[in-house]
Amino acid sequence: MINFCKVYMDVLFLDAPYSGTVELSKDTLAYLKKNKYKTVALYSSVQFVNNLDTVRKQLADNNITAVTSHADRTQVKGQLLGCDNYHNSLNMPRDDSNAVDCYLYVGDGKFHPLALVYAQKDMREIKEIVCNDPLTKRMSLMGVQDIKKILLKYRASLMKFLTAKTIGVIVTIKPGQEQFRPSLMLEKRYANKKFYYFIDDAVSFDQLENFNFIEVWVNTACPRVGFDDQEKFAKGVINLNDALMAEDILGRDSVLTRL
Repeated sequence: MINFCKVYMDVLFLDAPYSGTVELSKDTLAYLKKNKYKTVALYSSVQFVNNLDTVRKQLADNNITAVTSHADRTQVKGQLLGCDNYHNSLNMPRDDSNAVDCYLYVGDGKFHPLALVYAQKDMREIKEIVCNDPLTKRMSLMGVQDIKKILLKYRASLMKFLTAKTIGVIVTIKPGQEQFRPSLMLEKRYANKKFYYFIDDAVSFDQLENFNFIEVWVNTACPRVGFDDQEKFAKGVINLNDALMAEDILGRDSVLTRL
């Protein structure tokens, strides 16, 4: 007979901020000035976010105003998570959002700044993201062209969801991502549909293919699954908050509906 027991241990999380100089490259500053950007929304990943004083001074010296916000689930103002891919999760005041000429992301990689592109899918236009990598000292740009193929599939999945009768709801038990109770709102919102709940620690894409009766999937785990992993869902997938507002989203004049 095998006896199992749970072992609990304390976990210590340590901040590991970048210790080097964080500043805007000459190319980044030149691009901002060339395009006459006067107001930028400044965000950064956690290792750089507390080391942006030089960046703010560079912007101020060039008469560029920097605004930011305290996004959901972040520790400090100006920090950006890859899962903050919905505009309301950034918690940016409407006046600041309207005044912004572009988004300025200071950090490395593409995962985090792509969230700023996704966050604008329901807007009438996408303001470009100017990325400044403090490690390579290089500038790059992001916009709707980087996610156009994904958004086209996402729109098709939204349309499929509205006509489908049998829906699979993916629920994770991961701390911070579990949304079982909010997902039950689907049954109230769409009484004519049948919902089946699939609960696990991780999303097992291969296992989902065994359930052929599911017409389309609703993701309640990390919202990036609904976008970045579109290719892995043969039946299509949308995120929970979009499922609850599907008709409204498809009825808007937005980047998503005009692609």
